[in-house]
Amino acid sequence: MKNLVKVLLLVVVLATMLTACGKFTCDTCGKEKSGKQHKSEVFGEEVVMCDDCYDDLEKLADEL
Repeated sequence: MKNLVKVLLLVVVLATMLTACGKFTCDTCGKEKSGKQHKSEVFGEEVVMCDDCYDDLEKLADEL
């Protein structure tokens, strides 16, 4: 019985991890990405950005 509970817990954790990393399309570069998505407001519109585009935007903001 303990093994069944451990297996079910493992399945739930794995399923949660896989659904959290869904694919999305970056509004900045247009590429389909997976992983963390960043939501930001650019020129009054909310956009979804990948890590690379978000880092570039942060670097640009630091330079200004």
